[in-house]
Amino acid sequence: MTTPERDPTLIDAEALLAELLAATRRRLWLHARVALLAEIAGADLGAELAGIARRHRHTDIRLLVDDDLALKEQLPSLVESIKRLPSAVSVRRLEASEESPLTVTAIADHSGWMQLTQAGGRRILRGDVEDRPGTQRAVQDFEANWSLSDEAVELRRLLV
Repeated sequence: MTTPERDPTLIDAEALLAELLAATRRRLWLHARVALLAEIAGADLGAELAGIARRHRHTDIRLLVDDDLALKEQLPSLVESIKRLPSAVSVRRLEASEESPLTVTAIADHSGWMQLTQAGGRRILRGDVEDRPGTQRAVQDFEANWSLSDEAVELRRLLV
């Protein structure tokens, strides 16, 4: 039986996320619906976050997810890294409405961003490693959502 071909947009999103992670020096903010993040993140996301955290002592890594229990179940290697880096990684939860599209937004430092959106069977990828105006807009959206979010209770239970 042949394996189904992957959507080229997902492949492009994986590549752009990898570029952003490699370019990140001090700040990585990630706002994601866990189901879509699990499709593009791969097993190395936790290791990448650990590498970013070790680059500088004032690293700012923030994860804003829709479901912290799903994060624990679908991306266990990422959760293991979060447990090892409690002072470098902040995780919060912001429930998304059922009818809102699945999105993953990543912001690297002050220069790069990406957003993958899935709605109605279509996927759209936007962003670039070098796009300061786009990054600034993404930062404003992230900060607004971060201020509305709650502590990730499931992950806090793991860390206690």
